[in-house]
Amino acid sequence: MIELRKITEDNIDEVIALEVRENQKDFILTTNLRSIADAYVLNANGEPAIPFGIYTDGVVVGFLMYTYDTLDHESFENEVFYRKKGYFIWHIMIDKRYQGKGYGKLAFEKMLVDIEAMPYGEAEYVALFYHTSNLTAKTLYASFGFSESGIVQDNSILAIKNLDEK
Repeated sequence: MIELRKITEDNIDEVIALEVRENQKDFILTTNLRSIADAYVLNANGEPAIPFGIYTDGVVVGFLMYTYDTLDHESFENEVFYRKKGYFIWHIMIDKRYQGKGYGKLAFEKMLVDIEAMPYGEAEYVALFYHTSNLTAKTLYASFGFSESGIVQDNSILAIKNLDEK
């Protein structure tokens, strides 16, 4: 059973210590530590950022984080979601010791259920970036209804899910 737990002083060191495999490091745009620091800054600036440890049977196996903000980057200017409030999946990873067991998919599903409840405000879209050569991520996100937008930044492609379509 997968459980998402907020980051606290009791689990922060374990979450920071998680690592992906060497051949996956190019797929990760930021570290867990940096994401937690970003969450602190974003929250201080009034932008909800929600970091979680991913647990199974009391053991931390991964990390994820999402935010709630306006999707207003200039590269989104011609998109239907431009300047609309939305959820953004900032980071998700499963430690190298626990990959291939389905934990990432289960955690992603649990996070989407949380997002679809719109805990921080209404939104039509949820967005994320993934590395263009990460076929595992592409397949996972497509299975949950994410569509590639055609926007590529720093070797990562933006994928969008309309929250009205379950």
